[in-house]
Amino acid sequence: MKKMLVFLPLFLALFSQAQFSNEYNEGLGTLRIGAGYTHDFPGLNGYAIRGEFSRSLNDYLDGAVGLQRIDLSGTPRTPLVKEYTRATTLDMSVYFLPVKNEVHMIRLGLGYSFSFYNIRRSYPVIHGEGDNKSASWPIQDGKGRATGVNVSGEYAFRLPDSGLSLGIRAAIFKAYDQVSYIGPFVGLQL
Repeated sequence: MKKMLVFLPLFLALFSQAQFSNEYNEGLGTLRIGAGYTHDFPGLNGYAIRGEFSRSLNDYLDGAVGLQRIDLSGTPRTPLVKEYTRATTLDMSVYFLPVKNEVHMIRLGLGYSFSFYNIRRSYPVIHGEGDNKSASWPIQDGKGRATGVNVSGEYAFRLPDSGLSLGIRAAIFKAYDQVSYIGPFVGLQL
């Protein structure tokens, strides 16, 4: 059932392409490249580098495949251990376009992320009882895969008489945990 929910937006997008005309569907698609600030729970911050290829499906929908590299680090629990999350995610998204003209574009996206991560965490271990309590902070390294829903919003300004656009993106997506992102991007219509 879970796999069916992942591919449902893809089937919806293909069906809508066949049913509706698209005056904006003139090229291969659009390549967007950007980088920005990422944040996990308090004390774990960093950056993400993102690339995405999107294709117009009809006047109101875009389909996209994106790849991003996330690097978060910090000392959220103790200054003794620097924790981190390093993840690579593959995102499949469908965007709704409430505003799309020759100059401005707003995209609201819903998608699914496949994440491959390496993490370092440190949790306290209490030793002793009463007044003789002490704490140690053992390091726990892990790696694995996670999947989850991503939600995003974008604003893009198309430069006149060129295939370039400049914009800003905000998103919440799955890396190891839910991670928020905000950053600029450059788009090139192919």
